[in-house]
Amino acid sequence: MFRSRAMSRTRRSPLRAPFRGLPFATAVLTAAALAAVPAHAPAASANEGNPTVLAWGAGHTGQIGNGTLADSLSPSSVTSLFRGDVDQISAGGTSSADSFVLARTDKTVKSWGNNSAGQLGTGGTTKQTVPTIVPRLNNIKDIAAGGAHGLALDTDGQVYSWGDNAYGQLGNNRTGEHRSVPDRVQGMPKVKQISAGCDFSLALLENGTVYAWGRGIHGQLGNGSRATSSVPRQVTGLTDIVEIDAGCHHALALTSDYTVKSWGYNLYGQLGNSSTKSSTVPVDVDWLTDVSDIEAGAFHNYVQTSDSQVWGWGNNQYGQLLEEDETFEANVSRTNRTAPVVIPRLEGVQHLAAGLRHGVAVTADDVVTWGFNGEGQLGNGTTVARYESVKILNQGSAIKAVAVSLAGNTTYAY
Repeated sequence: MFRSRAMSRTRRSPLRAPFRGLPFATAVLTAAALAAVPAHAPAASANEGNPTVLAWGAGHTGQIGNGTLADSLSPSSVTSLFRGDVDQISAGGTSSADSFVLARTDKTVKSWGNNSAGQLGTGGTTKQTVPTIVPRLNNIKDIAAGGAHGLALDTDGQVYSWGDNAYGQLGNNRTGEHRSVPDRVQGMPKVKQISAGCDFSLALLENGTVYAWGRGIHGQLGNGSRATSSVPRQVTGLTDIVEIDAGCHHALALTSDYTVKSWGYNLYGQLGNSSTKSSTVPVDVDWLTDVSDIEAGAFHNYVQTSDSQVWGWGNNQYGQLLEEDETFEANVSRTNRTAPVVIPRLEGVQHLAAGLRHGVAVTADDVVTWGFNGEGQLGNGTTVARYESVKILNQGSAIKAVAVSLAGNTTYAY
């Protein structure tokens, strides 16, 4: 899975696949583009040797973390948060208007951004424009930011939740009231990984089964019904699972035999089973074998296989799947993919993240971005969508992982 969790959703630790060379077709940042970057957003070339976590894109809830509410069209430093201290970043939100961020540092958690439902876990509902310590969380090994709720997993295998609970996504046998500080989720044996969607939560247990709770209208709980559940319930038919990842209203699971299961919302083909019919139980993603990592975006997905190839499927409106096309027109219709297609330009990437309508990856030398760019989430100093990879950082920047807002337009590198 590409996000960067401890195993897991750091959204995980960087992939160890060898770099085979990313064949960029165009798109090295020009001096002219850098000159157009606003004063509050440092130019990409200035990030050489910059030790801080970097963020760019939508910023109006404070999710950039630099003390402002402004968008940033190129990488900006997150205040007092250094890459060497950060083990994992998970960014949530159902849009750029409610995005927030969690960062795991030395087994503690910091948060910033929108806080209208207490999703920062700090005891109030005031947004924060710089990272702030989340109380009550110690010895944390995994974090997950959902639409407006947060999850944390400690080294004892216990899950904690906080934030919005309109659909029971906190797992506390209640619905309709938010909670602004973390509290333990009951009713599960030891957990080894967590993930959060826009309105539901997932937990992978140490025994290889998966539990889900929260909203189920699209089948995202995977238990055969569309009912909401305010307590964890087992996902139907999943055993020997080694990794999970939640999109906005769908989920992926990697099996011990290196194939992929999916369930939930499927309007754009994000279940990858050659249909657009949503499923309330897990289905097989078509023809993928030898999968080593999974990454669920809001409505599209990526996986990497053991030969360092990247495959993608689902929404492709803004070139999220990096298929060859020389033109960009506002009214050009692109084909969503209901089954996985190989993405040659991403072969050998070391870490990868999928957002709402864009993607970002770490190669041996660069961080590259592609897709929709309406709020500067590509970090190239413009708001022009790109179908080619765009370099935003130069060799030597020492970025190990990337993350993106679950269903928003902000990107992070650390």
